[in-house]
Amino acid sequence: MRRRITSLSLFAFLGLGTLAFAQVTGVVNDADNFPEADVEVTVKGTNKVVYTDADGKFDIDAKIGDILVVNGKEFNVTSNTLGALKYTAKESSTVDLSEVIVKSIFNAPSKSGVTTIKAKDLEAMNPSVSIDQMIGGKVAGLSSQAMSGAPGATANVSIRGAIGLNGGVKSPLYVVDGTYMSAADVIAINPADIEEVKVLKDASQLAIFGSRGANGVIIMKTKSAKKGEATVSYSSRIGVNQMVDLPNINLMNANQLLNYQNGLSTITGDNGKLLELGQARTSEEIARLSKNNHKWSDDLYKNGLTTSHFVSIAKNDGESASNFSIGYDKNEGAVKFYEGLERITASLNITNKVKDWLRYGVNINGSYATLDAPRDRVNAQSPFYNTLLNRPYETFYEKDSNGNNVLDAQGNPIYNSNANYMGYPVADEMEKTDAQTRYLRIYGTGFVEADLWKNVSARTTLGATYNRTQYENFLKPSAVLSQLLGEGGSKTDKSSDRFDYNWRNEVSYENSFGKHHLRVTAASEYINQSLYSLALYGQGFPNDYLQTQGLATIIDQDSNTSRWRVTKFGYLGAASYDFANKYFVDAYIRRDGTSLGGVNNKYGNFWGVSLGWNIAKEGFLRDSKAVSNLTLKASYGEVGDDSGLARYANLNLMNILGTYNGNPSSFPTSNLADINATWETNKKLNLGLDFGFFGNRLTGSAAYFRDLRSDFLFNKQLSTEAGGYETTINAGEIRTQGVELELNYDVIRSKNFELSVYGNVTSLGYKVNKLADNQSDLLVSSSYESMIHVAGGKPYQFYLVRYAGVDASTGKDLYLDKNGDVTDTYNGGDAVATNKTPLPTLMGGFGLNTKIYGFDISADFTYSSGGYMYNNTYAYLTDPTSLDNKVVEAGNYWKASGDNAQFSAPNLTGPEYSTKYLESSDYIAFRSLSVGYNFTNLVKGTVIKNLRMFAQIQNLALWTNYHGNPIAGTGTSESSTTESKGYVSNSFTAFSYPLVRSYSIGFNVSF
Repeated sequence: MRRRITSLSLFAFLGLGTLAFAQVTGVVNDADNFPEADVEVTVKGTNKVVYTDADGKFDIDAKIGDILVVNGKEFNVTSNTLGALKYTAKESSTVDLSEVIVKSIFNAPSKSGVTTIKAKDLEAMNPSVSIDQMIGGKVAGLSSQAMSGAPGATANVSIRGAIGLNGGVKSPLYVVDGTYMSAADVIAINPADIEEVKVLKDASQLAIFGSRGANGVIIMKTKSAKKGEATVSYSSRIGVNQMVDLPNINLMNANQLLNYQNGLSTITGDNGKLLELGQARTSEEIARLSKNNHKWSDDLYKNGLTTSHFVSIAKNDGESASNFSIGYDKNEGAVKFYEGLERITASLNITNKVKDWLRYGVNINGSYATLDAPRDRVNAQSPFYNTLLNRPYETFYEKDSNGNNVLDAQGNPIYNSNANYMGYPVADEMEKTDAQTRYLRIYGTGFVEADLWKNVSARTTLGATYNRTQYENFLKPSAVLSQLLGEGGSKTDKSSDRFDYNWRNEVSYENSFGKHHLRVTAASEYINQSLYSLALYGQGFPNDYLQTQGLATIIDQDSNTSRWRVTKFGYLGAASYDFANKYFVDAYIRRDGTSLGGVNNKYGNFWGVSLGWNIAKEGFLRDSKAVSNLTLKASYGEVGDDSGLARYANLNLMNILGTYNGNPSSFPTSNLADINATWETNKKLNLGLDFGFFGNRLTGSAAYFRDLRSDFLFNKQLSTEAGGYETTINAGEIRTQGVELELNYDVIRSKNFELSVYGNVTSLGYKVNKLADNQSDLLVSSSYESMIHVAGGKPYQFYLVRYAGVDASTGKDLYLDKNGDVTDTYNGGDAVATNKTPLPTLMGGFGLNTKIYGFDISADFTYSSGGYMYNNTYAYLTDPTSLDNKVVEAGNYWKASGDNAQFSAPNLTGPEYSTKYLESSDYIAFRSLSVGYNFTNLVKGTVIKNLRMFAQIQNLALWTNYHGNPIAGTGTSESSTTESKGYVSNSFTAFSYPLVRSYSIGFNVSF
């Protein structure tokens, strides 16, 4: 990917300096005297940066006597026309640190199929947004769906449609400066620390990382100083949050709901008797209650604040380099009574050259965060449920006959418990629950690297992460829920300590022979993962303020502790060869072992190979003005995935929790270990083309990929004669294939005006080739919605009765039976595979960046198409059987023969489970808009190097036909999480935290 110019450096390049500077031109050639494109050229001691064009030419503001730095090499400016600068290393008795550190094979895989995102591409988002959300829409083939709009929420990320057949999320591996991190750890990363993000997709790269990289790898490099640089920088922003209204949800006001209920009360059944739906009221009662009209969102939501501060200090003197940063972020969210997310981060990165042949480095990062978030469930304990379903004619507080608030014994107003059919005042629980989750995360790496002899180096790297999570939830004795449960207050304490580390050792040989370049690496890797957790439940507390478990009158027997450990070990061999930087071959082979595998199948062999051809360097294109880059690439490989293997499922275990005749007893668990249980295997093919035309004005890449996954883990029930046990088997095969396209076009390139547009698109297709025991279909176990896999068809198809509209003559709902015949009788047995899945078939993002006379503007959009979600939210809001609030169109129900109504005649059963509420989840989201101004010229000559001020808006707009929010990865986190068996991302909506719009202003300054 073309390297980007930072916004501050650009303005120096555009010639906004003094008249003492002039344009200096030149050409940069490589070691073979061929023009070198995209080489960085800077004026030493300044922020002026340009990059060579396709012919190696550059044009930069400088004066005679200045020193130009070309990727670390220095050249004196002796005239305004320098001619050819040969980009080769100088003979010197001293060697710069940045030139001698040999990149680990784990940090520098082959170039095939790599997409790089620079820090400037992340700056348009609020730092409290997790970085896995930030990269959504910026990488072809990568899907990132936020699990909710809550502060601290992470995203469900998948690369090239990575899925299994047992639910869950096939998350990529995150690598931060060599440290392996899970999807749950991403919120600990401060985006302001990140210099670049690389997304790896091809098997030839993923094989390096073994089973942990089977579903893709996202490598993050933290910021560091360049040679001769010493910089102190500070950034700050402040903003306000605003809850975004759910698209296409138009709630009734008080008068509309009262008249709707009154109309329902007059409906009779076939026997002529009233159905007793709704509620009859006189016109006077309706008029009186209509005066209470209000929005419950005004009572339960707020405009919360967001703040962010970040300081970094970086220095590189050529012998040593260091970078220190500390950051603070707070995001209050948009729900009253809750404080949201507060996070402190710090990092220290030190690299030293001890001898010309010996280097070491240490990178330590820490994060401490607290999270206070509302309930996310499908009942009246959720504030989001209440904002939609509470009756707008019911007041927030209980009122007496004079319209005054009713007070409790302490003189506090009592929340109205008659606002919904459950009779539950959610604000009481929101106010009288002290809940907080605390996260302490420490992660980092350390390495030592030595040149053993000429062209041979060795490196040892230790990476580790420590996560401590503590959760407290205290429901006060005075709370309505405590009184309903008769518990006198309750307290939950949960804690977990997880420590993971990986130790890598590698030896590399690297040499150049004329135009030939070869690197060979042998490596080993050991991974250890462990967790200890405890849970303590208590009831009966003396008052609302004393809440330690020692004061509880009852400690529940469900209190427990648990622990587990997983180990993995692997060997790796890798070879990389190129000729004249024109022809490339990379090959990898890895043997991995896992403690999760069956006794007979703990080890597996996996490999990958890639080929590349830089056609633009061929003689017939070298002088072309149109073609700047044209590289063909192909790769194939097989990687193993052990994420489907359950911990200790490869052992026959005993249950010792039971009693028999009052005495302790033990008995075998229902699971019978499969000694042959093995890895899921993914065979990956990639064919691609990277290109740049017209001086790299138009750049991009295109790729075709095919993933063939097999040997999924399925449960198999054994016969009664075999003891009735359950075991696991490896079976099944699924194919995912698609095409990707990424484009970036510099529409305008001029001294004071630049405009570029970008976009990417991915088309995906899924097919189940076979299931366990050659079944024709298989219901998805434990999924929130009814789904089915169909052999020869799509995975995760919704398994529903097909809805056929409303019978205009009778007002009844119509359905299709198994044979496709229309019927007005609902029968759950008529459910069929609908050929509709939550999996999108088209996704991507687009946007623009422009700079004009000191101003910069960027806009970012994402989109998704082809997926479906079951809309539980809309089903609740159109159900006539409850007195809760409804959408306006719910009143468009059948009343007389011939009516062309949207909804059937109301009845006592309400909406049936059918495709009626299965909706397309297509959307286009306007994610962010940023406008800034650079004051570099105004501060020139002062201690300040750069100063930029900006304003940003996040989540500006969402265009969709879906009734609600189609971007919610998790419909309800208390009922369906990524760890839940059968979990499928974006399969349904219920009452989760909506999207939040954020307005912010801030500045960046460096010294």
